[in-house]
Amino acid sequence: MAQSFAGRSFLGTFGLIFLAMAALFVADMFLAKTERAESLVQARRLFAQGRVLMQRGDNAEAIERIKDAISIARGNREYQRTLAMAQFAAGKNANAESTLAELLESDSTDGLASLIMGRVLVKEGRVAEGISYYHRAIYGDWNEDAAGNRLRVRFELIDLLAERNSKEELLAELLPVQDNAPHDVKTQTRIGRLFLLAGSASHAAAVFRGILHDAPGNANAYAGLGEAEFTRGNYRVAQREFQTALRLDTDDPDARQHLDLCDKLLLLDPTMRGLGMVERYRRSLHLVELTLADISQCIGTNPPPELQGLLDNAAKALKAPVRAAHQGEVAESNLDLAEQLWQARKKECKAPPAGDTPLALVLARLAQ
Repeated sequence: MAQSFAGRSFLGTFGLIFLAMAALFVADMFLAKTERAESLVQARRLFAQGRVLMQRGDNAEAIERIKDAISIARGNREYQRTLAMAQFAAGKNANAESTLAELLESDSTDGLASLIMGRVLVKEGRVAEGISYYHRAIYGDWNEDAAGNRLRVRFELIDLLAERNSKEELLAELLPVQDNAPHDVKTQTRIGRLFLLAGSASHAAAVFRGILHDAPGNANAYAGLGEAEFTRGNYRVAQREFQTALRLDTDDPDARQHLDLCDKLLLLDPTMRGLGMVERYRRSLHLVELTLADISQCIGTNPPPELQGLLDNAAKALKAPVRAAHQGEVAESNLDLAEQLWQARKKECKAPPAGDTPLALVLARLAQ
């Protein structure tokens, strides 16, 4: 009986001890959880302070606050990405690269980290590497608005390539954007202009025609279409588009300058359709005259003997009487002579000829 009572007493005592231990464990867990929650609140406060400091441009101090936040909330990717941004803004490119490398080592699909890494590498002059990270950002993962962020990254890359005049790469990035970009006038006008920079006048013309389909009174679209047609050598069409642009916006200096150039080209070009034999001959003679004047201005008073012979031939052509029956034949001879003079000018003159003058454009068209 006493033995049974002792057993029950032991079990009761053990149960009380177990309950006490459990209570202490729960209390300890509660306190730890409370402490952890308070620490995370402190981390968020430090991080918020860091963001405010970044907005003010005090990136050095922001770095310290964000590092303090990271020391509390280790593994917080948002804090680490923001730290990299602050380091980059402070000119600490090596530190930013190190922070981003750690992030990307644990998750190579992080779109934002890849974008920041691309910016850092471009800033360091490692452009090819930077562009590869831009592509990783475009195809990477984003926490929110993935489609919008990817499009914004591609436009940032496009602007970088346009600034570097990397035409082939620029065109390669523009083509997938064309269908996915917003169809508002501002965005489409930007894309059309970028196609012109990329050297794809046909794509630019299609974009500007699309704008005019939806906004037929848009002067910028007419001017852009004029530039596209001008680049393609369709000078009469370009002239008409620039005239329309100026009717809609009389204060567009670029459109006016392009229209003036079109007018001069159309009056100079001897290959225009519909020209009679007399007018074609007159223009060919004028082309020789302009080319001779241009080369004579740059070669000085002692040209080499072979060039002197070409100059003499041009001078004779300008003075030689030509019967009406022979004007067609002589016009072709004059065009050949003008081309020879232009090639000699490129070879003999130190200063290269301007490529956007009516004379240069007409001679370039003749050489095609």
